[in-house]
Amino acid sequence: MPVPPVGGNCGREGFAIQAQRRRTPLALIVDDAPDTRTILKALASRRGFDVIEAADGKEGLDLALSRKPDLILLDIRMPNMDGLTALSEIREEDPNVSVVIISAESDEDTLEEALSLGAANFVHKPFDAEEVQFVLDRIYRAIEEEASIQDVLQLVGRRATEISFPSDASLLSKIVAYLGRELTNNYPGYDIPLTDVKLALYEALANALEHGNLEITFDQKTQAMEKPAGILDLINERLADERLSSRKIHVGVDYTEEAVAYAVRDEGPGFDPQAQLNKPVADTSALHGRGITLIRHYMDDVSWNDSGNEIRLTMRLAKRGAEA
Repeated sequence: MPVPPVGGNCGREGFAIQAQRRRTPLALIVDDAPDTRTILKALASRRGFDVIEAADGKEGLDLALSRKPDLILLDIRMPNMDGLTALSEIREEDPNVSVVIISAESDEDTLEEALSLGAANFVHKPFDAEEVQFVLDRIYRAIEEEASIQDVLQLVGRRATEISFPSDASLLSKIVAYLGRELTNNYPGYDIPLTDVKLALYEALANALEHGNLEITFDQKTQAMEKPAGILDLINERLADERLSSRKIHVGVDYTEEAVAYAVRDEGPGFDPQAQLNKPVADTSALHGRGITLIRHYMDDVSWNDSGNEIRLTMRLAKRGAEA
């Protein structure tokens, strides 16, 4: 599948001339008990982390978003904002940071919820120093390995990804999550509007599945969404048609120094994108029908191929701290 050219070729000097000297990884300790913070700071410092501290969940969230630590040690029960709420909000902005939950409780449901929200591990109060040191050591080694990968990435020239997958709605969020992780990995030191890119990609993939491969019209989707099962029954009904279910969605990604470009192609009959662009959003109160409008809002450049079954999305990127 052709991938849209953006920004020309990217050689060894494209992303970085050489790997920079690695900084010391940063740990954020979030706990309302000063004694707990003192113990954890000593253990984390001994393992090689720089350490910053927060005395409640709100302060911890603010520091997590502003300082972007490599590791967060996060208490569950705190004033102003509990640890699970803080974890959920941190994950929205930074899906990759390692978070270790600190808990004085043995509530399995709470710990299970923390893990489902993306916590990497947990430690119990009162602390077993060996347990904490073991957890810190594993995360520190993982951070070192990630840094080594980044060193190699800076030696790579053109980077591109191609993915083809069946018309399965359950795969869409997984594909978006994978591409989001790949995006952040490919641009260390860049300001990445990750949420915007992921939202645009999801809209593009959903359109490719529903309106492209399964040929579901706006009116058909509107009628389906008025039923209890929503769009899923209509999707399953279309997938029972072998002609439609055999179609795939193809995603191509081109990573250059200045931008990331996505091409999402379905195997449907296509449409006239210009006619769609000239239409207002059909119903501002509707739960759908605004996908293209949102995609154009999130991304810097949006275009289609002549047949209208491939959308091309480009987001221009800049290194952190670079002048606009």
